[in-house]
Amino acid sequence: MSRHKHVVNVCSGNGPTSMIVAMLDCVSEISGEPDKLLRDAGVGYSFTALKEGRVQDIGLDSFIAANRACNARLREFLLHSQGPQMTEEQFVLLCRCLIGCADLREVIVTTSSFFDMFGGALGTFRPMFGPEGVTLFIEPRRDGPTDASFMIDAFGTAVLQLLFGWLIGRSLVLERVEFAYPANVRTGFGVGLFSCPVLFDRPYNIMAFDAAYLEAPVVRSALDMRGLLETFPYDLMLGRNREKALAEQIYAIMVNVHACERQLPSAEEVARIFGVSGWTLRRRLAEEGTGFSEIRRRCQFNLATDLLRRPELTIDRIAEISNFSDANAFRRAFQQWAGRSPSAFRRELAAGNVEALSLLRI
Repeated sequence: MSRHKHVVNVCSGNGPTSMIVAMLDCVSEISGEPDKLLRDAGVGYSFTALKEGRVQDIGLDSFIAANRACNARLREFLLHSQGPQMTEEQFVLLCRCLIGCADLREVIVTTSSFFDMFGGALGTFRPMFGPEGVTLFIEPRRDGPTDASFMIDAFGTAVLQLLFGWLIGRSLVLERVEFAYPANVRTGFGVGLFSCPVLFDRPYNIMAFDAAYLEAPVVRSALDMRGLLETFPYDLMLGRNREKALAEQIYAIMVNVHACERQLPSAEEVARIFGVSGWTLRRRLAEEGTGFSEIRRRCQFNLATDLLRRPELTIDRIAEISNFSDANAFRRAFQQWAGRSPSAFRRELAAGNVEALSLLRI
């Protein structure tokens, strides 16, 4: 973040409980043993305590242990129900291939070749390079959409975003993420992983970003990679690395607090999570060229765009869930953000028109 030595290193000491609850819910459905999984992972909380909100945040070690255990259980389930999944050994091999690349373009081309090397057994990774934007099509082998496969696919997409950004030494800001999953999967899990519009019911799983990143050089060494793999992706995901923008850390916290409490936290509440004053938090955000209110608006907007694809929710209800004062305030803000009313945007989503997303102003 900042280069000034006097600046406090703002970093949350806890992991988002909502992510673990969502994964444990899924584990419960496929195996019925979430408490045993937590005990075996050395996590001293019960599934019921986490789900009922009696534990707002868990320590980083417990978060990492629970997340890894859930991922392993979900991958084991998919291995038996849908065939081969990428193993940790294969992921490490991919990382070792990427560390020798010159820039992000070569990283992406090499990733595509890596997937091709397995003849489709792990799915496909297809880049499409345009003059202004890059679209990555990430298609694992799936035999029908399930919550388990969605969680693994969403988590895997987030891992690639973090890995690519780490290789070039800067956050890879996505313009949008799309999933070929219906609205009845655990969409809140996916929305909480990304600070950009997330769409469902799309033809492919994709992530899209600005083409300007392609020429960014790889700045990491093999020694750096060895250290990264000990805790990847959790250090990056939870903001323990100093290079992750504070704004992105705050966005992730806001989404996870909202998932638990249906309320977005105030600047003072977020500052307490980081263990700093509200003034320090605002100053650090100003150094990044943003502010708390801008992050809050982005969070509200992304929550609202996700909710607008659910036809059973009225505009009034979406305004309430997204923490607007009333439906009229929501309509005015959305018109300013998206250049169209919430109802018009909902019709475009239903019609499959995602080109309009390029006009979004956040």
